[in-house]
Amino acid sequence: MATPNQHEGSSYDMALIEGLQHPRPDIAEMCAWVLGQRRTRLAVPALIEVLHRRPNEIDVLVAAVNALGSIGDTRALPALVEAAREGAVPVRCAALRALAAIDPVRATPILRDARERDPSPGVRAEAARLLEEEAKRDQPDETTV
Repeated sequence: MATPNQHEGSSYDMALIEGLQHPRPDIAEMCAWVLGQRRTRLAVPALIEVLHRRPNEIDVLVAAVNALGSIGDTRALPALVEAAREGAVPVRCAALRALAAIDPVRATPILRDARERDPSPGVRAEAARLLEEEAKRDQPDETTV
């Protein structure tokens, strides 16, 4: 069984990256999802490009943001920060989750800002939940003390 990244750069990965530009949003969305599942680092620039080229296709944007979070490449951080501040509500929530997954320390001020200032109650709640999760991770395990 292939592990993520084992065959990165294969013709399959290249076809998926090309599929991000497909005119049908459902195909682009599925390509983004598969790239995220495969953790294809080679796709990071193309996934970031999706965030700029398909601004009105919310499901595609969420899939691209989720893929970037799954891949975990820090090159995506500036685009994810932008998406967390300016995207539609589902995109902002997904971007906050991706930021927290990639770099919790750098995500903390962005999450705090979203918790305090985002106009959407859903985004504020997601930011608060992610901050709470991070705080729990930072606490020592009481069972080992």
